[in-house]
Amino acid sequence: MLGGIWADQSWGRFWGWDPKEHGALLIVLWNATILHARSAGMVRERGIMNLAVFGNIVTSFSWFGVNMLGVGLHSYGFMQGAFQWLMFFIASQVIVISLGLLPLRFWRSFRAGNRPAKASDNTTSGAPVPAAT
Repeated sequence: MLGGIWADQSWGRFWGWDPKEHGALLIVLWNATILHARSAGMVRERGIMNLAVFGNIVTSFSWFGVNMLGVGLHSYGFMQGAFQWLMFFIASQVIVISLGLLPLRFWRSFRAGNRPAKASDNTTSGAPVPAAT
């Protein structure tokens, strides 16, 4: 809202909806999606991590991708030759998301010997389970 008020004072119109403002809206909507998915219980720790990493892609495209378009009030024109680096960054984030989607059995931190013990691991219906020898 404050950005819209600033635009009204600066340019005489509340919201011009140029590409950079669309990018800012995408960032806000993506972050709202993450918060709502978490508060609704749709995702947990790994899901939040993957959604946040995808947020890196949304943010990088909103900033660098729009600057590469060369249109709008907020195109700063210093992005010659940045397309390859943007694609490299996006590919690196997709790799991180792919690693985050691997089943837990492939994660070293979740292997049986490395997992921290929980109270629920040794009990079934409140009765202690004898340790395997």
